[in-house]
Parts: sequence; C-alpha cells; structure tokens
Amino acid sequence: MASVAIMAGGAILNAAAFIGGNYLVKVFGGPDKALAEKKRHDLPLEKYESDYKKYSLERTKLQDWIETNRERHDIADKSFAETDTAIKLYNRAHAGSDQQLVFKQEPKFSSYYQPSEIQKQCEMLLVGGGAAALAVSAFKFL
Repeated sequence: MASVAIMAGGAILNAAAFIGGNYLVKVFGGPDKALAEKKRHDLPLEKYESDYKKYSLERTKLQDWIETNRERHDIADKSFAETDTAIKLYNRAHAGSDQQLVFKQEPKFSSYYQPSEIQKQCEMLLVGGGAAALAVSAFKFL
C-alpha cells in the first residue's frame, strides 16, 4: 500500500515539477520559449505513447502465444516471475533452431525527449523550493 502511495506521489510531484517548470520558463524565458518547450515535449510524448501502445500490443500477443503453446513446447515453468526470463530461457533451450523468440526492448521516454537546460533548472528550482517550504512548515507546525 505504501509503495502505491509513493508511486502516486512521485507521479504527482513529477507532473507538478514539469508544469511549475514550464511556468518558470515562461516567467524567466518568455512565453515563446515556454511554448517552444511545450511543443518540443508534446511531439515526442505523442510518438512515445504511440510506440509504447504498439510495444504493449506486441508484448501481449507474444505472451498469449507463449501461454497457448506452453504445454506443446514444454518451456514454461510455473515459477517464472517474468516473461523476459522465460523468453531468455526458451531461447537458450532452443539455441540454433528457427524457434527463437525475439522480444523488443521496452521504449523509454528518455530516448525520445531530453528537456532543455532551462527546463531542468526551473524544475529543480520548483522541487527545491517545494521541499524547503515543506521542511519549514513541518518544523513550524509539527
């Protein structure tokens, strides 16, 4: 339960840092720079989402294929925790045959978009300021 809260809090903090960073870019760099950064972020995000959707579909198809052929190929052990491990073991067991499974790498958003230096600095300023405000309020009220 705590890990879900940490994950949700991290997502909210990340979104707040990006939005606040954009606001600070707008303040310090002008509205044109903020709009350009937003466009520079949104275009790769759309491509990343499209590629991730394709990746998820291919991964689901491959997982379905493995599940339907589990008994026939006798490759899957019930103790496997990850599909990636099962595929590596399958490929090792069927080395040199034409039954090798190819599993694409998961797309990473960092390979599509790199924030500009001013965006990074503004996000760090916002996160640092938020952490400082939280620390001050925690010491004052707790």
